[in-house]
Amino acid sequence: MISKRFEKRDSKSFLKLNNIQLAAKKQFEENVLNGKYKFESISCPICNSIKTELLAEKDRYGLDYNVVVCTVCGLVYINPRMDQESYNNYYDNEYRKLYVGVESPTNLFFFNQYRRSKQIFAFIESAFTKMNFKDLNVLEIGCAAGGILYYFKEQGCNVKGFDLGSEYLQYGKNNYDLDLSHGSLQDIPENYKPDIIIYSHVMEHILDLNSELKKLREICHEKTILYIEVPGIRNIHNSYLDLLFYFQNAHTFNFTLSSLINLFTKNGFKFIKGTEHVRSVFVIDQKPMKRDEINNEYPKIVNYIKNIERYRFLLILKKKIHLIIVFFRGKISSLNSKKTVEKKY
Repeated sequence: MISKRFEKRDSKSFLKLNNIQLAAKKQFEENVLNGKYKFESISCPICNSIKTELLAEKDRYGLDYNVVVCTVCGLVYINPRMDQESYNNYYDNEYRKLYVGVESPTNLFFFNQYRRSKQIFAFIESAFTKMNFKDLNVLEIGCAAGGILYYFKEQGCNVKGFDLGSEYLQYGKNNYDLDLSHGSLQDIPENYKPDIIIYSHVMEHILDLNSELKKLREICHEKTILYIEVPGIRNIHNSYLDLLFYFQNAHTFNFTLSSLINLFTKNGFKFIKGTEHVRSVFVIDQKPMKRDEINNEYPKIVNYIKNIERYRFLLILKKKIHLIIVFFRGKISSLNSKKTVEKKY
């Protein structure tokens, strides 16, 4: 266990929830209690080991969230976790309400996706210099309202998206004329061969990772680019600052760049570029790595997690000081600009 804060003693949320979130949380807990949502135990999808160490029993919403770390390879994941049917119902009914805090999709949500898409586009472009995006087929799995795809469409790409949230799909279709469908990778048309496949904050939600990657290889051509972005657990000191803010029940896996590389290279993909954010790019490789080539980061990830918990107050203080400095720099810059204008006239 990371610390006593992560013990399941009550269902109190670490975050302040609005009424929509509270109602979604209550509905989720009722579905668990009445057996509508069922749970299953798994082995590590990277090394197949069942040897784990318990890290936490609750997530940021105060929900049951049994987080373990594999002692053989270092992957952090939920065990036990909901089965696929339960997750499908959760995503279609409660997930967005709990996560976003609104009843239905908004333009703000859409353009937050759109803003992220510019970063995704730039990252792919930096990995493949002089790349021409015009007329490329871009597929996004877990597209929600399609804001990411909309930017790629503006760049001249042919876009297609799949998601399990019906209401968000309808928003993108009705308001931005996007080709969005209800479903997952398994629902891709048989002869469709994408040039770019995007998983933005989706891979951590996939239950059967190895089956997903096997299917990915089947639909890829030899030059297909895979862009994978997940909330990196070794990036907490830069973004989330507190593990209790980072952990949430929909994230079945918590990746580092290293564990993501372990997973993809094991399944026949070649790593091109990545960061601990995690943003990464892969392509097909014909030489899957052997089990003894898996990088075990168990000692490093456990040490990192314990240090994040130990020094979380310092991280928060550092962030606040940084924001104050940025604020006053902006004020000083504004005053200097004003003086320059006054002097000019």
